[in-house]
Amino acid sequence: MTVITMSRQLGSGSEELAQRLCQEHGLVTFSKQMMARVASEVGISSSEIVDYSEEEYQRRGFFEALFRRSRPVAEFSTWIGSPVVGYERRTRLLDEAGAIDLIRATVRKAHEHGQALIIGRGGQVILEDEPDVLHIRVVAPFEARVKRLQDSQNMTPAQARRYLQEMDSNSAEYLRSFFHVDPDDATLYHLTMNTERLGLEGALGLTNKALEVMPERHHTLSKGRS
Repeated sequence: MTVITMSRQLGSGSEELAQRLCQEHGLVTFSKQMMARVASEVGISSSEIVDYSEEEYQRRGFFEALFRRSRPVAEFSTWIGSPVVGYERRTRLLDEAGAIDLIRATVRKAHEHGQALIIGRGGQVILEDEPDVLHIRVVAPFEARVKRLQDSQNMTPAQARRYLQEMDSNSAEYLRSFFHVDPDDATLYHLTMNTERLGLEGALGLTNKALEVMPERHHTLSKGRS
C-alpha cells in the first residue's frame, strides 16, 4: 500500500512525474475530493472540507504578522436542532489554524488508507515519523522553470519570473508558518531530484528504486509531529 509525499517547485515537471507515478502504482492524488471521501472517518462533515494548500495561502503583511492576527479561510452554514424543537442556522468561521488541523487529520487518514500521492500541504512533516512513506522533492533551475511556465501558461518571461518568485515565497512561508520547516531542508526527504538533469524518466526511475527498498507498511499508525 504505497504512500508518497511530494514537495515540489512550481514548473519543475512535478505534474508529469505525479501523473506517471499514479499510473504505474495505482495511486490517488490527495485532493479535496479525496479529503471528502475520508472526512466521515475523522468526524468531519464533507461540507466542512477546506483544502488549504500552498496555492491558497497568501503571505501576511507586516502588521498582520507582527500581531499574529488569525485570518478566516472559509465560512460554513449548518442547521442545528431537531424536528421537535426546530432548527437554527449557525455560521462557523474557519481560520488558518483550523484549516491546517483538517489537513493534518485527513492526510493521516489518507496514509491509513494507502495508495496515495500527497502533493504539498506539509505531507513530509505530517507523516515524517511513518517509516513506510516515501518523501520526495522535485526541483529544477529557476530559468528552466520559467521556460516551462511560459510554454504551459502562455506567459511572457517577465510574467513567469514574477509568478514563480511569488509562489516560491508563499510556499516557503506556508511551511515555515504552519510546520516550522524549510522546504529546502534535504533531511525532510529520501530523494531530492533535479528534473533538468535527470529528465522525467530518470526521476521516475529513481523514485521506483526508492520504493523497492522502503519498509513494509505498518498496520498501526505511529504518532506524527503535531
